[in-house]
Amino acid sequence: MKTKFVLIYCLTANIFLANSQNTSPNNQNDLIATTAIYDFDWIIDPELVNRTTFDMPNNGIGGNGFDLVFVSQNMLDSVIRAVEILVGEKVPSSAKCVYRSDRLGRQIATRNTVQTVGGLPSSSRKKALLGFERDYYADVLLKFGTTRGPIIGDVYGTNVSRIRPYVLLKIKVFDQEKKRVYRNRVRLRNFKKITRLQVAIAGINMTNRNALSQEQISEMVFMAIEALRNK
Repeated sequence: MKTKFVLIYCLTANIFLANSQNTSPNNQNDLIATTAIYDFDWIIDPELVNRTTFDMPNNGIGGNGFDLVFVSQNMLDSVIRAVEILVGEKVPSSAKCVYRSDRLGRQIATRNTVQTVGGLPSSSRKKALLGFERDYYADVLLKFGTTRGPIIGDVYGTNVSRIRPYVLLKIKVFDQEKKRVYRNRVRLRNFKKITRLQVAIAGINMTNRNALSQEQISEMVFMAIEALRNK
């Protein structure tokens, strides 16, 4: 039985946000410029968060048995707020995530998939310019990816490999004339490797991993935000 991977809000978020608001050189209430964060993609490689998966490739059942990635609302809110503060510091402004609506008035946002976190702004720059009157427009990418080492063994369908996780945070900001006013990125990769053991039994591939814990995911998010803040 598969268990959904749920990220929870942890103490790291509270500490980070408190420090950010206390040390920010700008008073949000005094700012005149505004920034719309119109697109925010948070991607997590499913190899990092699924501990045990079953795949039956010979029977046409694909997907590698990965679960959908779910993030608690508290955790999602804390990451959104931290990114808004960061964008507002890099391009002095009051930065907020904005969401378009469809014809039925429903909010348009990212959806939960096996590698995408749901509930975040999802729009094109063109539609954001038409739908929101702001001074600046920001596009954010937060990606948890992997680099893989060589496969060891592969005897009778059994093999072992090592996966090194990395986190990438990239921000681009444009003005009303579509001119880029800010662009920067940070990639952190000095994290502990994950062991991946795959065993094939009767046409079924079972894969075990010492996947990242909830606390590790949260820590990596705020490490990336802080690293870009100091870059």
